[in-house]
Amino acid sequence: MKKVIFVLIIPFLNFGQDSQNFFKDFQLELDTFYRSIPTANFGGQTWRGPSWVDETFNDSVATMYPDVLAFPPAPDLWDWQSGWFYPQTTLDTCCVDSINLNWGQLNAEIIEITPENFQNALNQIGAEGLYCLNMISSSISKQLSDLHSAKNNGVNIERIRLGDEMGKAGNEHSISHYPTAEDYALTCDIYIDSIRQFLPNTKIAVSAGNFGSSNPRAQYWNEALYNMENPADAFRWSAFFYLKEADTIFTTKQLLAYAFDQIPTYESVRCFQDTINDLQDYELWVGYGITDNTLDKRYVNRWSLVLMYSTSHHLFLTNKLVEDISMFNVGGIFENWDALDTQNNFRKRATGVFASIWNKAKLGKNRTAQIKTPINLIDTVTYYNNNNVPREVPYPKLFGWRFENDSTYQASVILTNISSEPISVSIDNFISSDNVFWEKWSSDSLFDVIDSVNYINMTLDSGLTNILLPPYSINVMLENCINDVDNDGLCDELDECVGVYDECGVCNGNGTTLYYDCDGNCISDIDFDEVCDELDNCPEDYNPNQEDFNLDNIGDACDSIGLDETVTQRKLIKVVDVLGRKINKEKKEILLLYIYDDGSVEKEYILE
Repeated sequence: MKKVIFVLIIPFLNFGQDSQNFFKDFQLELDTFYRSIPTANFGGQTWRGPSWVDETFNDSVATMYPDVLAFPPAPDLWDWQSGWFYPQTTLDTCCVDSINLNWGQLNAEIIEITPENFQNALNQIGAEGLYCLNMISSSISKQLSDLHSAKNNGVNIERIRLGDEMGKAGNEHSISHYPTAEDYALTCDIYIDSIRQFLPNTKIAVSAGNFGSSNPRAQYWNEALYNMENPADAFRWSAFFYLKEADTIFTTKQLLAYAFDQIPTYESVRCFQDTINDLQDYELWVGYGITDNTLDKRYVNRWSLVLMYSTSHHLFLTNKLVEDISMFNVGGIFENWDALDTQNNFRKRATGVFASIWNKAKLGKNRTAQIKTPINLIDTVTYYNNNNVPREVPYPKLFGWRFENDSTYQASVILTNISSEPISVSIDNFISSDNVFWEKWSSDSLFDVIDSVNYINMTLDSGLTNILLPPYSINVMLENCINDVDNDGLCDELDECVGVYDECGVCNGNGTTLYYDCDGNCISDIDFDEVCDELDNCPEDYNPNQEDFNLDNIGDACDSIGLDETVTQRKLIKVVDVLGRKINKEKKEILLLYIYDDGSVEKEYILE
């Protein structure tokens, strides 16, 4: 058996004021309340540069594992039929005051982003569509006609959103159309009644959220929506928080804990706490962004922003009514929100880096429970009001969630450490399988721009006890899987075969699978006759020491000579990763599988 060497490199090692917790192991516990997992949504501009008609762009979006994608890219200006902005001549006559296309919209190369083309992208990515109706420069009859046309052309309309920030102060076109919340609610009533006649199963959200007394039009916006004759399924609200020039004096603690101050305030002011009685029959769909308004843009596209996204998602999950979390921006023109750098081979920016870690961890899971933060890991941070009055905010230095499929009971864990110290944890109280591995995401720097230096690190680990979480890190525990035959990040059932896999496995006639690695080489030729065998075709007497991959008490990789014969020598056939791919010798920090000619498999972790 090979000797396994673990070498863990921990960036930001700091033995300062928090060092009393260093080397102390925290036995983590799980909350007893399970909730559904909100869908992962991406909205935003996709009309400039590569967009939904670009298959390479779609493949890049798929690597962030979204459940939902939004259409169109500019709801209040978009003509579904042409797949582009309404012409200026139309916008001059649609409203009391003209809506003017900006320079970028007028001069961008026209891309036909129709609902039909968007559906093709959804099929490629494996996501649902959210369709935002134009309640400003279009009409009810035109939008209903567009919906009918899209449906008849094969577009699956799973979700609809009415309006876009309708209650917001300063939205003059919205105010001119809907002077009061009741005007907006009345129009939504008509839309919903009409839509449900031909799309009865489509979820419909209305733009929601109360404002303070300074905005009397929207002071009781939600109350008008509660009184609709045809109620919506969901309230959609936005939680944008802005880092100002004054915030450049933030300490690292103040920055990373910022959401713990901002998001509960948003929920309270906008009346979206999950304890509000009138809200209990509605889902909450939240769209959020973290905008850097500092002069030098010191917080844009950094690892610190990735950690702030993790903090924000955690807080939205603690609101039991939140069922959809939308991030900005998939691949648009706003630098501070971009998920992908469309100018540089779709390199991931902070939003995309976060989404690829978080969304992949919950693939195939349908419910989640919060991991309790030990009292010793609760800290406080001080912020100051405009009049310089301090407010002290408690926050967890470590927080996390356990995701689970309640049918297969496969589970994963996300733990985020936003402190300057490494934290040791054990999770064996709520994870039963010990065949797991960890991906520990951290960085050489909190504040270097992600685009300029490839400084984001991922180290591997295994086990359930005494797991050391690096400072300023996102840590994902996944169940070990060597049968992800279609390479989608989900562990496949060895006895199930849905269709023809790509290069990593082919279904045969009776519903089982012949296993190949991702180079097309057979990894289950048990009898060495150069014909790829099914993994479950061992003779009745098999070597019990061989791997039983799917735990059905049938040897899945056995030698063909029987128990009475002795193998005096074995030969290493190949070394592959957990996806069956040949290993690049220069690649570090990976789980290796050593496959021998007698069918045996050995596993090795080497972390460098």
